[in-house]
Amino acid sequence: MAKAKNGSADPVLSELVAIKRLLAFGLLRSGARQKQIAAALGVDQSQVSRMFPSGIGAVSRDAKKGA
Repeated sequence: MAKAKNGSADPVLSELVAIKRLLAFGLLRSGARQKQIAAALGVDQSQVSRMFPSGIGAVSRDAKKGA
């Protein structure tokens, strides 16, 4: 959870992080690669890979193929 400078959890920052994660997941499900997602969100590619548990990309691609 995101922390403010005074050490308390900042609910606005936490919500923005959650929104960014949802956007990244939507892009991933639509077939975008981590590099493309990182560029769209304005973050480093390594940050995108840390947003999700390992293997989520493969699960997402498999779900798209079956749909």
